[in-house]
Amino acid sequence: MKITLLGTAHGYQTYNRFVSSSMIEVNGKMYIVDAGPPVDGLLIRQGKDVKQLTAVFITHMHEDHAGSLPGIIKCLNRHPYDDQHTHFVMPQEGAFEALCAWSQALHTTNRPHLVSHNVAKDGEVCYDDGTLKVTAIGNNHIPAEEGHHSFSYLLEAEGKSVLFTGDLSFGCADFPMIGTERHIDLCVCESAHITPENTLDKLMRCDFGALVLQHLHEKWHGEGEQVLYNSYCSVPYPLSIGHDGDVFEI
Repeated sequence: MKITLLGTAHGYQTYNRFVSSSMIEVNGKMYIVDAGPPVDGLLIRQGKDVKQLTAVFITHMHEDHAGSLPGIIKCLNRHPYDDQHTHFVMPQEGAFEALCAWSQALHTTNRPHLVSHNVAKDGEVCYDDGTLKVTAIGNNHIPAEEGHHSFSYLLEAEGKSVLFTGDLSFGCADFPMIGTERHIDLCVCESAHITPENTLDKLMRCDFGALVLQHLHEKWHGEGEQVLYNSYCSVPYPLSIGHDGDVFEI
């Protein structure tokens, strides 16, 4: 399983980071977790054909995680292949329909047979194509009266696993503690809403093969990276600060 961090900034683009998006490649298939701008362009610059996206997983419906979805829809509908199909896992009811309506308002030619979707549910396998299995873990980044509107995702393929925390709530009570129940090869963890004071004890108890911090505030850019690294470097596994374009293979 190959993971490429395409965008690693927090809610706003910065001088050297785009917002949240990650590409996962397994056995010739391509997936993305989150679609912050300009992920469609970043895929193209990686030499990838957006029309070959197998699936898209959105952790929550904030612009820095979902803002490039109209661009992806536009790419999918441009000169499609005969056997082309992309599946979208959305974090809340009505989001996919709103995406299609916005695409129509932008005069994108929609070909409904090219796409499908479902809505993630806490604790359930939200996607399994025989190559990649994805389990949704609800969190409280976007408060909801019933259910969840924001998720962490556990991806499993080829006997390996990677946990994308997505954005969490301030205070980090909703950190996905599945790493205390089983080994996780890689955790890609946001760092905008967590602090060492509320997260380090949780990370110390998790069985991760490695930890990558992303979703970075400007204060963690440049010389600030070392400060952030020092805050978490006591974890009992390798730690990295994510940059756009970083590649991890597990």
